[in-house]
Amino acid sequence: MIRDFLTFRRSAAPAGRTATPALAARQPRILIVDGQPDSLSAICLALSGESYRLETADTARAALRKVWAGLPDLILLDSRVLATDGVRLASRLLADDDLATVPIVAMTETVTCPQSIRVPRGAYDGHIQKPIDAGTFAAQVCGFLQPQEAACPAVDLDLPSDVALNRRIGLAKLLDAIEAGLPDSQFAPGVRTALGGCARVAAGLQHDELAGYLERAERLSNASTVRARSRFRLIIGLCREVTERDPDSAPEMAELRVAYLDRRRAELCGLEQAVHDGDFPAIRKAGHNLKGTGTAYGFEEITEIGRSLEEAAEDGDVFVIETLLDRMDSYIGLVRATPAPGPIDAAGI
Repeated sequence: MIRDFLTFRRSAAPAGRTATPALAARQPRILIVDGQPDSLSAICLALSGESYRLETADTARAALRKVWAGLPDLILLDSRVLATDGVRLASRLLADDDLATVPIVAMTETVTCPQSIRVPRGAYDGHIQKPIDAGTFAAQVCGFLQPQEAACPAVDLDLPSDVALNRRIGLAKLLDAIEAGLPDSQFAPGVRTALGGCARVAAGLQHDELAGYLERAERLSNASTVRARSRFRLIIGLCREVTERDPDSAPEMAELRVAYLDRRRAELCGLEQAVHDGDFPAIRKAGHNLKGTGTAYGFEEITEIGRSLEEAAEDGDVFVIETLLDRMDSYIGLVRATPAPGPIDAAGI
């Protein structure tokens, strides 16, 4: 299975790319993914006069291996490569947590990226139309490499000053402040202060799961890519869900929640086969079950996926079903990527 192949990871994930002057002081690394040798050569030729380190890959699998060997500064991606390798692999390449800070630019025959290409909507940070124009291509690429100043809208982060008095209530207030203007509040000047306050509260609660989510949110707080915004919002939602759990039942619920997620991951393989076989009744039944059980285990995202999956199965929409299955796979990976929750300190709760 593709998912088994993707269990290979680099031993240490590099820090998220940030817009700093250091980029101009070295050769930016660009990964070009295109299945046509002539096209790869033409793209490299168009960029030959620039001070870039160019690397190429002709399949999504080859691209994944090069990405995991070290994050590039930009990925130029011919969407047809992803269509050839399959929507599952394509979605994982675009949704990978470590890749969230790296701009991915689609090179397509049409700038609108039609549904027939079968890639997740909202995955790209820009498009370049093919065939490329050798006279303007280098300037287009340079534009995506320029440091992008994150927008700082007027989002009022009303940070509480009494978080130490009641840790869980204080943490909820901090998360309220961050969530108030999402996604724009991701870039608000006070968001790192709020995340730092959350981290201090999490340390007092001795909750490793929550601390892990907050660390990931902090890494994404300045990243302006489409995927980073989506991941940030999801992780803040997970922090909220952890905070709202009943601390007295958390130790008992932890094992049940882990088992529930493991069953859902095992279920994905069967659902992939159901898509292949066109067994929409089985998919609709699974979606109905997810809709009814996700929130009970504290996973509202799974309930929403289940509701959409049930509707897509009734419509026989294979593209939407495959996209939802990838969303489920990505969500489970995000939730299960953090350590098991530690004991919650009852003091101050």
